[in-house]
Amino acid sequence: MLSTTPADRAQALQIAQMFAPLAAADFAPVLQGLRCEDLAPGQALFHMGQARPQECFVLHGLLRSSVADAQGREVTLGFHAGPCALPPAITRSMQDRSRVDCVALEASRVALFDPETLVQAMVAHAPVRAWGDAVLRHELLRMAQREWALAAWTGAQRLQQLRADCPGLEGRVPHRMIASYLGMTPVNFSRLRNAAKAPAPRA
Repeated sequence: MLSTTPADRAQALQIAQMFAPLAAADFAPVLQGLRCEDLAPGQALFHMGQARPQECFVLHGLLRSSVADAQGREVTLGFHAGPCALPPAITRSMQDRSRVDCVALEASRVALFDPETLVQAMVAHAPVRAWGDAVLRHELLRMAQREWALAAWTGAQRLQQLRADCPGLEGRVPHRMIASYLGMTPVNFSRLRNAAKAPAPRA
């Protein structure tokens, strides 16, 4: 763990305010409890089965969350490019243990805090309570949209949406990870990319 600077706290507040209006005074207990950590590429932030999952702001860098399927293959659940917040701990844990892995794909800096600190702030301050509800609602909608897209969209549509949501990601992440996130094989992902590059036929 590294010392948390005023700049870290200011950036964490800015990330939090992306979800809902929030005053620094109301969010002070969370900001004061932040613990920053720098991650090297390939370093894990947390592992599946790890106890006491933490809430997390990604101040800068890029992380990937994943889970192993029944055959032991990694399935990408999401990419987290800073500045952003990881999905709430309650959505990625069960019985106080993480259900997913999260690894840095680039040099990254994260700010962690205990879920209990947030709960106490939500009880004490209505704006923080409204903020927590907004964060959870955002994540539930994101998960529902992803489930719907995997069921109803073509691979080309899913790739197009990923490019709109995460510009430049294909140049930063191994393509097998993107293929996994899009619910397709690396071969099919490569075909889609090549098809998009191919010139349109002449009339």
